Parts: sequence; C-alpha cells; structure tokens
Amino acid sequence: MVINTSNISTDLIITSQGFGVLRKALIENIGVKRANSFLFHFGRDLGVSKAEELMRNYSSVDDLITLASEVHRNLGHISGIEALGKITKLTDGTLEFEEVFGKWFDSFEAKLHLEHFGLSSQCACFTLSGFASGYLSTIYNEEVYAIETKCQSMGYPDCSFEINSKRYWMEKEPDNEILKQNPTIFEELSLTYDNLLHQKRTLNKVLTYHSQLTDCVVKEDSLNHVLSTAYDLLNIPIIIKNIHNKLVAVRGITEEEYARINTSPKNKTTLNRHNETIYKKIGPFYEMTTPINLDQKKFATCSFIYKENQAVDDNDYLFLERLASVATLCFMKEKISFETTERLKISVLDQLINQQHASLNEFASHLNYISNNIEGPYYILKIKFVDPKNQYLLIDSYDQLLQFSQAFKFFYIDALLTLIQNDIVVLIYNGKPIDLLTNELIKVLNQIQKNNPTLQYKIGISIQSLSLTNLPHYVKQANHAVNLPRKKTIITYEELGILGNFLSNTDLDTIKQIAMEELKDLLKEGNDELLYTLYRYLINGKHLEKTMQDLSLSMGGLQYRIRKIEDITAKNLKEFSTASYLLLLIESLITLGELKW
Repeated sequence: MVINTSNISTDLIITSQGFGVLRKALIENIGVKRANSFLFHFGRDLGVSKAEELMRNYSSVDDLITLASEVHRNLGHISGIEALGKITKLTDGTLEFEEVFGKWFDSFEAKLHLEHFGLSSQCACFTLSGFASGYLSTIYNEEVYAIETKCQSMGYPDCSFEINSKRYWMEKEPDNEILKQNPTIFEELSLTYDNLLHQKRTLNKVLTYHSQLTDCVVKEDSLNHVLSTAYDLLNIPIIIKNIHNKLVAVRGITEEEYARINTSPKNKTTLNRHNETIYKKIGPFYEMTTPINLDQKKFATCSFIYKENQAVDDNDYLFLERLASVATLCFMKEKISFETTERLKISVLDQLINQQHASLNEFASHLNYISNNIEGPYYILKIKFVDPKNQYLLIDSYDQLLQFSQAFKFFYIDALLTLIQNDIVVLIYNGKPIDLLTNELIKVLNQIQKNNPTLQYKIGISIQSLSLTNLPHYVKQANHAVNLPRKKTIITYEELGILGNFLSNTDLDTIKQIAMEELKDLLKEGNDELLYTLYRYLINGKHLEKTMQDLSLSMGGLQYRIRKIEDITAKNLKEFSTASYLLLLIESLITLGELKW
C-alpha cells in the first residue's frame, strides 16, 4: 500500500542552531538535570501533538508506526532511523514489547551538544527521546518510553534507543529523572519561597525562645517559671523526670493525664533519633525526650508530649535541647544552694557535737540560720554504709550525706547531718515517737537503696532527748547501736538492753582490761577463728547444729574447737552465767569497734 505523505507538515519552528542556543542557555541557567527533564517533556509534548495531528487522518496503528520515521526526518531530527522488534497490543489492552531496539542516524541534538559542550558522559538526545515517547504513547494509548542507551555525544557512531513500558523502565532505572513527575520551575520556586519563609519564622521563633529562656537564667527564675515560659511559646506539654522515672515538674498536662499515658499498656516504638534526643510513639501519644546532665552524669530527662493529632515540627528537638540546657542551669543553682545549706548544717552540728560554744543560748542564734523551729524531741542517728562485694572500695561519704539529706527533706524529716570518720551522724529534731521515726527511716532507706543498689546500710538510733545538752553522749549511744552485731538494718539503743547499761557505765579501758582477763589468749593474733567460733556458739544459744551450719564445720570439728576454747579460757561454757558474761564482753568489744568480722 502506498501511503500519501503530502499532508505531513515539515514544521520546524526555529532553526536547529537557534534551538541549540536555547538548549545551551537552559543547561547553563537551570542545570543539566532540570534542563534534560525539561527537554524530554518538551519533546514529549511535541510528539503527542504530532501524533494527534496524524490520527485525524490515519486510524491504523501500523500506518502511524510506519509514518514515525518519515515524521522524524521531515522535522529535521535525524537523517534516518533503524528499528527492530515488535509492539503488540494484547486482548486485555496491555502492550507486549518484543526486543524493541533501534538507532537514530545524525541526531540533530547530539550534534548540537557536541558543538556547544563537547563530549558528554551521558546521553544528550532528550528532545528526541521525548518526541518518540510522546508519539508512541499517544497512538498506543499507554505510557511508552523511548530511552536512549548510547549517543553520538558520548563518542558512539550513532544514537541507540530502547522502547518499553513505563513500568519496565521504573523497575530497570528507578533513579532516572525523566521518569519522575518533577515539579515545574515555578512550583520549585514557590516551594523554595515557602521553605525560606518557614525557616525565617522558625529562626525568629528560636531567637525569641532562646532570648526569653536566657532571661530566665539571668533572673535566676525557678524551674517552674522556665517551663511556663517555654510552654507559653511552644504550646507543647512538657515534663521533667528524675533518673528514677519520678515526675519533677510538668506543664501543659496534669500529672494524672501523664500517669495514664505512662502506665497504660502500649507499644513503645522509636521513630527518630538526633544526638541524644529520641522521638518515640507511645500508644496514641508521641514523646520526644532528651537527657539533662549534671556533673557529667545523667541527672534527669526533659520531654515534649504530643497527642495523636498534634503536629510535630522537625525543629522541635532544638527547642527541647535548649530547654534541657536551661533546666540543667536551674538544677545546678539548686544543687549549689542545697550544698551551701548542707555545709552550714554540717558546721552547726559539728559545733554541737564538739561543744564548741559558750552556751546553748548563744548557740540558738546559729541555729536560726538553718531554721527558726529547731525543737525537741531529739534523736541522734549513726549511719554506716559498705559495699559487701568490695569492702575496701572507697565510697564518697559526702555524696552519701547529700543523698540522705535530700531523702530526709523529701519525707519531711527535720534533720542536721555531718560526717564523723566517714560515717554519717544525724541530729533529728522535731522528732516523732520512735516507732513512727523507724517507719519513716525505712522509707528513706528504700529510696537510698534504689540509688545505690550495691551498698548495704545500717542505722543506729540513740534514745530520745528533750535537750541539746550532752549531745556527745547520745552520739555514743547511736554508735553503740549501729555496731551491735545483729542482722537488722535499723537498731535502737534500747535494743542493747543490759549491754547498753554496761557500755554506758564502764569506760573503754576497763572493758578491754576485763575482756583480756576473761578471754585471755583468744584475743591474741592467730586465735581469731576460735574467738569467732565462741561468739557464734554463744549467740546461737549454744545450739551445736546451728553453729555447725554457720561455720560450715563437722560436729567433731566444732566440739574440738569448744574444748580448746574452754582450755584457753579455763571456763565451763555449759554454765549459763559464764556463757552470758562472755557474750556480753564479746559484744561490747564489737559494739565499741574493737572487734570486726
């Protein structure tokens, strides 16, 4: 069949040189990627327009395919074309591509690129590819892409192309820019303007935020005022928790509301992380958290809480981290103030214990610096602490004193604290009955133990006093109580019973002299094992089996040791009075710190 081509227009609107200048200007002004995409879509629009024009006169797809090469030549795109393969439309309307490859000869676009830019590292015939893609897509009524694979601009003799569906190319070359729906330059400029405007507003917000929080620091405002300032600017609920997950301060959300969020069953998912700031999803809520560090240790956490429909700005972490920095300064100020007060309390209590004052009336003025309500009843506590796994480990006693002082304050126990030979001595004033005080001390120890899980604590309590006179006497009582060898955490002086009276009415040298006379060579170096065996035997009420278990001895081994002890001391341990007296002496030495096991 002879096809009439007289009605095919040869309508190059501008010369190829003019198009080359335009093409060069595009690449230089908007960049290679944007220019290539623009040229492809420009060529595609020309191909669609030309196909629609021809389809008004030709209805056969085969005729339109045959006309394609003539159209290319008449438009001045190429001098010739070679095409292989076949495109078949299946019964379901989809297209099947059977090795559809081809070549363009003397591509005008490749020549223009070589003329203006020289050899290229990538294909250059984007207008040509776009024209072929638009033309084929229109006649087949499906998105078809003719992608150039080799180009004269790269040094090849001819320009090669491959034709297939968009889906095929998206799988083969997912990063190919011309396959993407890129925004127009106007849309990009509008988007850029919007982003710049947003960044300007964010910057102004950040500057205002930083300025107002800095003012809070300069004015030495409280942490609550700092949080109120931040919440008023951001309108985001804020919470601060200590390292034990206890709320320290909240704004914009009630403690009850947060408790429901924090305790209800939920899945926690980390969504994002920036530096030490973590953004998590907690059930229907979102939480952005950053640490508050003090003395190079994690002291607390500061968090923003978002409801499910509340927008989260990408820059919120900047506001949160700045707030955490200001909160650190607030905590540091409180810490310095607290430690200054504690040093004053230590000084006052040291003077009381060492009786470095002319009279209590004179001393009252010093007490007024601490509190105007220091009244009886009074108790003296002695607190010992040790790491049972490493008893020679040096423990920071001052840090322990600060922890106990904070705990007493938290449980509303009025107290002055000081350090004596690495042990904490506490004066309780405005005291409660001993049973209520003991219950409160249990709460204090529970909290301290959470902070120091590796340490063991023991507290000795003196008898109650209604006056601050003779305070050293009550310090001795607390010291005797804490040294009493009992497996109890809190021991009162009353529990010493007759031992307490014995210690109170007998001086140390006399007790040591009596012990040497009664225990004899058991107190000499090398007999520690025998002395400890005697103590366990007496403390167990002379029950052999219990003592065997305590000492991991056989019955024969224990009986041998008891006979040897009786030989050294020249005493019959079966006599109740003798056994009681020896136990009193041993426990006196332990309580006075002369014996340690």
